[in-house]
Amino acid sequence: MAEQIPYLNEWLELSAGGNFQKAQEIYFEKLFAVLIEQFKASNGDILPKGGILFSVLGYSPEPIILTAKAMEPGVHIIFTTNNKSEGSIYLEKYLEGNYEMVLLKEETFAAIYGAMKEQLMLNPSSELVLDITGGKKSMVASAAIFGKDYGCKIVYVDFREYIKDLRKPLPGSEILNIVYDPLSDQPELFIS
Repeated sequence: MAEQIPYLNEWLELSAGGNFQKAQEIYFEKLFAVLIEQFKASNGDILPKGGILFSVLGYSPEPIILTAKAMEPGVHIIFTTNNKSEGSIYLEKYLEGNYEMVLLKEETFAAIYGAMKEQLMLNPSSELVLDITGGKKSMVASAAIFGKDYGCKIVYVDFREYIKDLRKPLPGSEILNIVYDPLSDQPELFIS
């Protein structure tokens, strides 16, 4: 796989050598655009185009960007407790302002669930996808409960290969995992 992705070997060498600043620069400036296209090609038909995408953001914007690029949502709302702008540069670069950020003041169940419910009321849709890849475990758990309660398709950006020493997935091994799809996982809920 490394031969097929430009700059992957350079990223691996810099990361393994501890030059994380330069590795991150290579990743977002040269490597990530190729990864997005590969992810779209292999996952673009899994999610409905348009509709609403709710994403949970911690410190890594990459999975949120990958899911958004594969889905091409009509409305994309990102929920975060992280008011730092480190990942915002890359969100803006790759999503080009096609999202709304909801800053949560706390990570409680009530805060997360309430914010998602409010955004669903403001943006009603029967095509709601919830990306739970980012965020702290408490945020993800709260978001997943919301998603189950409101019939969302719940997704997670996973990976096929992991670099243990770097504690990161191998770029290019990302896959979209459908965690829960109410139509296939609980069709009895939709029988009229």
